[in-house]
Amino acid sequence: MVSQGLEKEDKSSNMIRHLARLSDCIFAFAMALMVAGFDFPEAKDMTDAQINSFLMEQLKPLGTYVITFVLVAVYWIAHSQQVSYYKRTDETHLWIGVVYLMCLFIVPLSNDLLMNFSDNLMVKVWFSVNIFLIGVLNFVSWTYATYNYRLVDVSLDKSIILSTRVKALIEPAFALVSIGVAFLNQGWWDYVWLMIPVVYFLVERTAKVAKEES
Repeated sequence: MVSQGLEKEDKSSNMIRHLARLSDCIFAFAMALMVAGFDFPEAKDMTDAQINSFLMEQLKPLGTYVITFVLVAVYWIAHSQQVSYYKRTDETHLWIGVVYLMCLFIVPLSNDLLMNFSDNLMVKVWFSVNIFLIGVLNFVSWTYATYNYRLVDVSLDKSIILSTRVKALIEPAFALVSIGVAFLNQGWWDYVWLMIPVVYFLVERTAKVAKEES
């Protein structure tokens, strides 16, 4: 019985490592594919003025790329931190992770649409919904894993569990806000996303201070 329990635990640990490797690959591919959204001129014999004009036209897509890249990077950091706390996994948790990665891999498409149709309202809503779904699934995965210490060590600090849940809700919360902002004024939509790293840092800092004082 003891050997069977150890074998089951080892198998679960191996699945966590496989999930971590798969996640890293998906994140890497998603980040790399986002570059495909940039346009390149067909003509090779462009004048300096035409090249300069083309470069200026790429500033807005570049801004979109940076915002999307930062969002995916934030998700990767959060996901990596969560995986480091997992001691085991189960089929339900794995399926949540697979759906999470599926939604994540749609980000390059959302980014490409936003680069090419940056003034379209529904494209911005599509992008926001994509980010919202990733964030919600991230929250669900962590909540499922930590409920009654289902997949984490019982010694894991409750403050870490709570702060990680709060951080997991930052992106989906801002995604919902961005949808409302897009309907009010599309020009403000981009600025909503710029607040995420700031809020993420503040939550991280607050959690750290609270842990030091406790």
